[in-house]
Amino acid sequence: MGAAGWLGEDPRSRYAEAVRRACESGELPLVRELFTAAAAEVFTLRGLLSREDEIRLGGRLAPQYQAGASLLALSQEIGRSTQYIAKVLRMAGVTIRPAYRPVQTSRPVNLVELRRRYEGGSSVASLAHRIRYSYESTRKFLLEAGAELRPSGARRPVRCCAPTPDADA
Repeated sequence: MGAAGWLGEDPRSRYAEAVRRACESGELPLVRELFTAAAAEVFTLRGLLSREDEIRLGGRLAPQYQAGASLLALSQEIGRSTQYIAKVLRMAGVTIRPAYRPVQTSRPVNLVELRRRYEGGSSVASLAHRIRYSYESTRKFLLEAGAELRPSGARRPVRCCAPTPDADA
């Protein structure tokens, strides 16, 4: 196609065709570049792709999402909002994970060890950091393990080996 035909073509259909080709060839980094260029030339990206093209895009993103990639990571990769990414994934038949839930990992939490450490004086925050889960998830694990949670801010007293000489003065 000559330059005159390319320039005279509707920019929306030109970008839609380019995104379609990039999806078909699996070039997701190119999709981001195309969306960025289209945003500068076209007033809005709403409706840029047809329903079929959005389903194809969702199909290309699905393996990454199902392997644990977040909507945020995919949105940054593609250059569109997390809501748009969730929409195209749903259109491709993917079930969206609930927000703020960790992906099931291959390293299960040892509830017995977690409870032992907590009852030994470790804080929920330090245990959360140790097992790489959120504070709230760690609390739930402790409750599941049968631990009786201390009131917030309450700590077990630290036992000292010997009194200091200044303590009698």
